[in-house]
Amino acid sequence: ILTYTFSDANGCTNSASDSVTVEDTEPPVANCAAPFTIQLDVNGMASIVLADIENGSTDNCGVGSTSIDITDFDCSNVGPNTVTLTVTDVNGNVSTCTTIVTVEDNIPPTITCPGDITVSNDPGVCG
Repeated sequence: ILTYTFSDANGCTNSASDSVTVEDTEPPVANCAAPFTIQLDVNGMASIVLADIENGSTDNCGVGSTSIDITDFDCSNVGPNTVTLTVTDVNGNVSTCTTIVTVEDNIPPTITCPGDITVSNDPGVCG
């Protein structure tokens, strides 16, 4: 609350008060990392963490929270995937950015062969 006091030339004074509300309507600046590539492991899985995507997001009043929408990848995600970073400032303003995480599967499959099998095409041999 601000109070103003006014005086005239005769020494008469009067006061008035007014309320001032400070609002933060400026959204944060979300900064995403450049596109990058990850590899599936031998189990067909890969994962990323927030620090892999978050690249120095800022806000004039302070960043309250950051999150990403995808952290785990499997064989169904091979190829480019759009990952969204969401940045929320301490006053609830939200901003987002995206980057591409390309998932590669470079591990060849493993083939297990059965033991030796003997086959005969001689009709007189059973076996």
